[in-house]
Amino acid sequence: MSYYSKPEQETLYLYDVAAGHWRVYSTYPPHIRQLIERAAIHRTEVDDEGRIIAVEGIADRNQVRLFKPLISKE
Repeated sequence: MSYYSKPEQETLYLYDVAAGHWRVYSTYPPHIRQLIERAAIHRTEVDDEGRIIAVEGIADRNQVRLFKPLISKE
């Protein structure tokens, strides 16, 4: 079970041009797990039971890609 309700869960990626990396923040459990494995996490929030409920960190520039979405055939 998630600590945050569905409407409160989010993942934010902010690109820092001067530093050349992405700042990341997430309260969405699947993204939290991925970020812990792949990003440089510098802050975590935990609940009363010790579960990680939010993370904040840095992702390398090459870890995030923006690309043209596929056109759906409806």
